[in-house]
Amino acid sequence: MKKPDIKNFFIKITKPEDKISSGFALVSKYRSAIMGFAALWILFFHVCGTVITAEHPAAAWIEARIKRFGYGGVDIFFLLSGMGLTYAISKSKLYVFYYRRFKRIILPFVAVALLKAHTDHWSVKWFFECISGKAFYMNSIYMFLWFVPAILTLYLLFPLYWLGFRKTGGYFWTGTMILAWFFVILILRDKIRGDLFGFLNRIPVFMLGVLLGDLTKKHRDAPFRRRTWLPVFLVAALGFYMLELANFKSYYILVPSSNCFLPTLLTAISLPFLLAKVLNELDRHRFTCIIGHITGGILKFFGLFSMELYCLQEWFAGQMKPKFEAAGWTPLKMNIVLFAEISALSFAGYLVFKYFWKLLEFICRKTGRLIKCAVKRSA
Repeated sequence: MKKPDIKNFFIKITKPEDKISSGFALVSKYRSAIMGFAALWILFFHVCGTVITAEHPAAAWIEARIKRFGYGGVDIFFLLSGMGLTYAISKSKLYVFYYRRFKRIILPFVAVALLKAHTDHWSVKWFFECISGKAFYMNSIYMFLWFVPAILTLYLLFPLYWLGFRKTGGYFWTGTMILAWFFVILILRDKIRGDLFGFLNRIPVFMLGVLLGDLTKKHRDAPFRRRTWLPVFLVAALGFYMLELANFKSYYILVPSSNCFLPTLLTAISLPFLLAKVLNELDRHRFTCIIGHITGGILKFFGLFSMELYCLQEWFAGQMKPKFEAAGWTPLKMNIVLFAEISALSFAGYLVFKYFWKLLEFICRKTGRLIKCAVKRSA
C-alpha cells in the first residue's frame, strides 16, 4: 500500500495560492465550496433548533436571521445549476446530458421516498405520485422534497430554453424571458395555488444563472476591479435587508410569496461571488492560507453530497427529534448529534450511489463490448 505523502500535504496546505482577479473564475473555482455552504445553510434552516436565549439579544438576533434566511440556500443551488448547465449542454449529446443530470438526483430522492413511505405508511399509489412529481403539481409542492421535481422540470426544459438563448443572445433572451415570467405571474397570481410560487419565484434566479454561466465561459479571466466588488456587496446588503423586511416585517414585494423572489434572488446572485472572494483572500495570504484551505476543504466536502444531505435531513430529523426531546436533550446537544448523524449518513449514501452508478456503467460497457464482438463474429 502506498504511504500517504504527509510532507507534500503539509506543503500544499500551508502554501499560499495565487490571487484570482476575475469574479467569474472565482465562482468557478470555488463552486463546490459554495454548494457546501448552501447545503449547510439549508440544513441549519430545516434541522437546527434555537440555542441562544434572550439573555444575549445581539447573538439571538443574528442566530434568528441566519436560521430564518436559510431557505435562500436553495436559490444558490438554482443559480449554480443554471451556471453548470451552460457547460454541460455544450460538452455532451442530449441523452448524455439528461443521464448525467438525472443520475445525480434520482437515487437519493427515491431512497428517502422509500424510507418515508415506510415510516409514514404511504400507499403504493401515493409513493409513485410523490416520486413522479404528480403530487408536486396537483397537490402541493411541499408534499415531498419539492426542490427535486422543481429542478428536474428545469432540466427537462433547459435544452429548449438554451436554443432560444443561443439564437437571440444572452442579455436579450434573459431579459425578455424574465419580463415575460413577471407578467405571467401577475396575471396568474390569483388563479393558481399559492404554494406553487415557492417554485415559480425561483425561476428568474435560474435564468440569471444560465446567463452568468455563459458570461463565465466567454469572460472567465475578465478582471473584477475594486469598483466592481462594491456593487456586488451592495446587492448582497440590499438582498439581506429585503429578507429582513419580508420575513420579520411581513412586507411583500411585487409577487405572491415574495420572500422567495427578489430578496433571495439578490442574495443568490451576489453571495457566491463574495464567498468565493473571501475564500481566495484567505488562500492567497501566508498567515491565513491554512485557515482558507481547511475552510474551503470542509465546504467542498459537504458540497460533494449536498443532494443526499438535502434529501435526508427533514425525514431523519422528524424521526429523531421527538426521541431526543423525550429524553430531555438540550437544543444544542440535539443540533450537534443531528448534524453529525445526518452528515455521516448522507456521505455514506453518496458513496453507495456513486459506486452503484460506476458498477452499472462498467456492466453496460462490458455488455456493449460483448455484443459488438458477437456481431463481428457472426458477420
